[in-house]
Amino acid sequence: MDFVFTKLIFTLKLNADTPDPFVLYSIRGDFMQVFHSAVCRQKSQCGVCPEHAGCSYHNTFSQALADDPAALRRHQKPPLPFVFDLPILPPLPNNGQELEIGLTLAGSAINFIEDYIAAVRLLFSPGNPGRKVCGTITRVESLACSDFRSCIMENASDMALDRVATISARDLTEMNTLNSSRIRLTIISPMRILQDGRPLREFSFSPFVRSLLRRISSLAYYYYGNGLEVDFKWLSNASATVEVSENDFHWTDWQEERCPDRLSGIIGSGSCLGGLEDFHTFLLLGEHFHVGKGASFGLGRYRMEREF
Repeated sequence: MDFVFTKLIFTLKLNADTPDPFVLYSIRGDFMQVFHSAVCRQKSQCGVCPEHAGCSYHNTFSQALADDPAALRRHQKPPLPFVFDLPILPPLPNNGQELEIGLTLAGSAINFIEDYIAAVRLLFSPGNPGRKVCGTITRVESLACSDFRSCIMENASDMALDRVATISARDLTEMNTLNSSRIRLTIISPMRILQDGRPLREFSFSPFVRSLLRRISSLAYYYYGNGLEVDFKWLSNASATVEVSENDFHWTDWQEERCPDRLSGIIGSGSCLGGLEDFHTFLLLGEHFHVGKGASFGLGRYRMEREF
């Protein structure tokens, strides 16, 4: 299988003390609005806009369903074609400190990279009256598969888009060093996977990887035109044989009183044991695309480490 994406790293310099350490996880509504402000030329309703077919805002947020009935049965509603890696802000005083924000763009969303950069810059600028964080984007870098970074914008300079690197599923597979039977998995931001309409409160590998399979396959179909020729039924059954040991996964609530639905879920770490090799590519892609509810805006982020 193959699937191509690009990953950007934004350096944000805080211009004022910001007390809420989780504030960046509340940018969902703001980002949609500033994206529209950054790219819309017509200032009309999207449904009647003559340019909506090629509009980055429409292509990003419309989440239009497939016309193919078979695809509708196989794939969930298209996810948003981007994913933020969001940091927790350092304690006060934090004015002047620099943070890194990751942004992964899937497949066709790469064509609109300039608009994404403009929207992220506007998100923190004085021109955004609804901004929650006062800061300045001082640098934008493109991350290669080898973790090498190329600067594509510094301060307000022109974009050097010829330096943008792409990463493919094939690249990740070729550079893969994971053990075929044992992987250390750490969930960094709350992961919310629904089962029968309710979030799972205890981690097990099978629901986690089945949610990941659905997410990656849907992203690949809608934004890369690749239906991923893999046996999902077999993988789903095989996932039930993978066990979890040294289980330190637990439910957490970040800002429980203020926003319990958005910042609660499973975090922690543990070792996954069993036949893992067939899941490697999906697990590696998931490090960039996250898993579960709220994945596009920072939730469900995890990392893996090789275990011997």
